[in-house]
Amino acid sequence: MGEFEFESFGGYVGRCLKLGAGLRKLGLEPGERVHVFAATSANWLAVSHAAVTQSMPIVTSYATLGEEGLTTSLTQTSAKAIFIDPDLLSKLTIPLQSAPEIKFIIYNDQHPVPQSDIDNLKASNPKLIVLSLSDLEELGEQNPVDPIPPHPEDLCCIMYTSGTTGTPKGVPLKHRNIIAAITGLDSVFAEYVGPSDSVLAYLPLAHSFEYAFENACLYWGVKMGYGSPRTLSDTSMRNCSGDIKTFRPTILVGVPAVWETIRKGIEEKVSRLGWVKRNLFWGALWLKAALCVLFLPGPGLLDKVVFRSVKAEMGGRLRACFNGAGPLGRDTRRFISFAAAPLVSGYGLTETTAMGALQDPLQWTDDTLGSIPASIEIKLVDFPDAGYFATNSPPQGEILIRGDSVMDGYYGPSASENEGVIMKDGWFRTGDIGEWDARGHLKIIDRKKNLVKTSNGEYIALEKLESIYRAANIVSNICVFASPTRSKSIAIVIPDRKLLQKLASTNNLRPRPHEQLVHDPEVRELVLKELQSVGRKAGLASFEIIEGVVLAEEEWSSLNGLLTPAQKLARRKIVPLYQREIDGVYGKTKSVL
Repeated sequence: MGEFEFESFGGYVGRCLKLGAGLRKLGLEPGERVHVFAATSANWLAVSHAAVTQSMPIVTSYATLGEEGLTTSLTQTSAKAIFIDPDLLSKLTIPLQSAPEIKFIIYNDQHPVPQSDIDNLKASNPKLIVLSLSDLEELGEQNPVDPIPPHPEDLCCIMYTSGTTGTPKGVPLKHRNIIAAITGLDSVFAEYVGPSDSVLAYLPLAHSFEYAFENACLYWGVKMGYGSPRTLSDTSMRNCSGDIKTFRPTILVGVPAVWETIRKGIEEKVSRLGWVKRNLFWGALWLKAALCVLFLPGPGLLDKVVFRSVKAEMGGRLRACFNGAGPLGRDTRRFISFAAAPLVSGYGLTETTAMGALQDPLQWTDDTLGSIPASIEIKLVDFPDAGYFATNSPPQGEILIRGDSVMDGYYGPSASENEGVIMKDGWFRTGDIGEWDARGHLKIIDRKKNLVKTSNGEYIALEKLESIYRAANIVSNICVFASPTRSKSIAIVIPDRKLLQKLASTNNLRPRPHEQLVHDPEVRELVLKELQSVGRKAGLASFEIIEGVVLAEEEWSSLNGLLTPAQKLARRKIVPLYQREIDGVYGKTKSVL
């Protein structure tokens, strides 16, 4: 970690042209594919644009993707070269055995590269040419060629989904799709952003929203700095500041897990304040919310007097936050918006190049995702099984999206699913259930696959409940499970270790290691009561209040396969892992996936 180094827009363009010329000198031709298997960085984006200068599509895979997923993307797309981070070189050995089309390995030399990893790779694949990104740039500088601009209908990239609902699917996006996504972003945010802004980029560029957003930032002239989810805050660093405080962004994009962590971190610090300061904070937060709703003066004064330290922790310049990739609880949206900076939300899918709904900052609400960007149109169609009809008040149904940002169809084996998701008139069936509010703003109720009909005939929306219960401070992560043979749901919870110990101590339970506490029935009951209190406070119906909890020892991550690379729950893997505990909580009731 250290100070950020900056590159001008002109310098960046020149570097991309050199890298593109380097790819041509290696022997790659327009239309041949370059695989990108690396964490988000300026070099990731530069390689993608270098390929574009020579009309070469890229193939993207999440850096946390396992060997099986990488093998799939390499073999299905027949890429000729791969750009990779040095710490991922060891993951290539097995996938390369099934991908003979790969001729060139280009490693990111932004960070130190163990020579032993390069030697091992060459030894196991003697026909491969292995070179650094700097070598590629030098090769292009010595052998310049004119750019070959792509056409709108040319393939820009094949993005693989994170696999939330099963095997990752290849989504081919044309240049027309990418430009339409940038246009959609511009139609909502253009008047709010410009060259004076700075964005801290750290979310996966293999995600369609981050890719479209960073390209839009270049269009707007916004300064971008690259960080890492592991180094965002001061608490994750030693002897230096985190990325947020060092870079001091004006705009910060995040996913629900990031905002929940920030909120809980602030609340934990507030809880350590004296009685007067603690109550001053919460009173000021309530007052600011009331003043904003009534459009009365005073919020600015509260920011300077009460919330100054919170804003300093966020770099001191933050003026807007954006949430994507999943639903965020209403309480957290309000907390971040009033204590730090206005937090707007959006909705989209890889298949629609992240277009779906975008919230205009001047039309902020705490319970919707915004209106429709200019590059698409949306309609809701009936889903009778769950009682969702477009004629309901408010209108409800499955969300269908049409427009230039929508893919033409899946790639490779996944193309067999095209008929079920893309209608003849161009509408894409998202599988998400939505609702229009009175102002034409979209709400997401849940996914069709995540709606469970209980024994009482009520439908439980799993993602909705997770977004609400996740607001409990004791919760580090949560997966709600509902059995069709029961009337209520239960929750599998990854508890915060420190707060779980504190909860046990406060209730006079003897101190024990975390691994023992999570299996203590009394501790589970205490956690259950906290979650039930959060649910009632949020106004959940009685059948939506969970009736039991399973406390899990193991953290969920993309490395152990319990989270997708986009940090979404791998529900199909989590539930079987805890099936015995689920049956115990349900009283040995046999559950159905």
